[in-house]
Amino acid sequence: ILSFRDLLPRVRLFSQTFFLWYFALGTFWIGAGLGGIFHLVEGMFSGSPGGIPGASYSVRAVEGGALLTLFFLVLAVSARFLPPRLIRIDLAFEGLDPRLEGTTILHLSDLHVGAWQGEGRLQTIADVVRRISPDILAVTGDVIDHREDEAQIFERIFSSLSGKLGTVAVLGNHEYWSLEKEACAVMRRHGLPVLKNESLLLEKENGGQIRVVGVDDPAGGDYAPDCGPDLEKALAEIRPGEFVLALVHQPTLWEGDLCRAAQLTLAGHTHGGQIGGHPPLPSLASLFFRHPVGLFSSTDPQCPGHRLNVSAGLGYYGIPVRIGMLPEMTLVTLCSKAEVAGKGKNKKTREGGFSPSKKEESFLFFNNPQCFSPL
Repeated sequence: ILSFRDLLPRVRLFSQTFFLWYFALGTFWIGAGLGGIFHLVEGMFSGSPGGIPGASYSVRAVEGGALLTLFFLVLAVSARFLPPRLIRIDLAFEGLDPRLEGTTILHLSDLHVGAWQGEGRLQTIADVVRRISPDILAVTGDVIDHREDEAQIFERIFSSLSGKLGTVAVLGNHEYWSLEKEACAVMRRHGLPVLKNESLLLEKENGGQIRVVGVDDPAGGDYAPDCGPDLEKALAEIRPGEFVLALVHQPTLWEGDLCRAAQLTLAGHTHGGQIGGHPPLPSLASLFFRHPVGLFSSTDPQCPGHRLNVSAGLGYYGIPVRIGMLPEMTLVTLCSKAEVAGKGKNKKTREGGFSPSKKEESFLFFNNPQCFSPL
């Protein structure tokens, strides 16, 4: 709490050390408990008095705590020095306009410029975005963490970046918590092209069109009557036959009308819990969210084949730790079902995509490109 208040200087090293100390303390006691349990079980099966608490019990507990703490700290610290993981996904949609085939959408979420993200780290993320050069750059909120001056840092590093067709964004709860009712105006002033319950029509040179819908975050409803989600207003300009890309911060907004209106929805907010893995692996976020992280298909019979992608994001909140759930960005490529049938599932990187060097490839994790079709 002290680290995030204005009462103390916001020194990044202090904040990280402060939280890592409590993280290490927690993992030590978990490891100590496991070490002690192992000692008791060992004594029971060996038939020796080794299971009786004593000096050897304490040694086992300390060993267990030290090993678990060291293991998790190595994972957590190493995750901060690796480039962000890039996940490539090809998504097939029934009746996709052929002129939209091959369109790339780079999804960024939860940068949390602030206590945990130094400018060097942010510049690494910006460099990756620049080399990928997507058609659309989509940002789904929580760009800043706590203060308006963090928006200035974002502007300095990211405002020059744009997709070939444009950059689109929505606000997250942290923008509202930090800037309250002025959140939208401030972020737009600092270079974030926010869509607030409105839509924008993006057109390719070949005439293909994508309707991008931005839905405001529920946190905005606490600060002004014109803030917060308004689906009726956000979806008002959609026309029949348009491919609709929806941006939200919280994946809970995907239910109902938005799911039926948008073929593809991008969200963030959950961080994947920062600890765990993508489905089918468990994560902390799966304890709290129906759609915790990764790609989901609609089960609504009115909108078969509509998808939601929930990004684990690029930043940190609460503790500067990610274990298993590494910082990530997602590159989505649109394709038709006919294209999938003709080329098969495994496809090479498309022209204009990000082709890493050997050194970069050793750090960046690429999923095998897959085309997901409705079951």
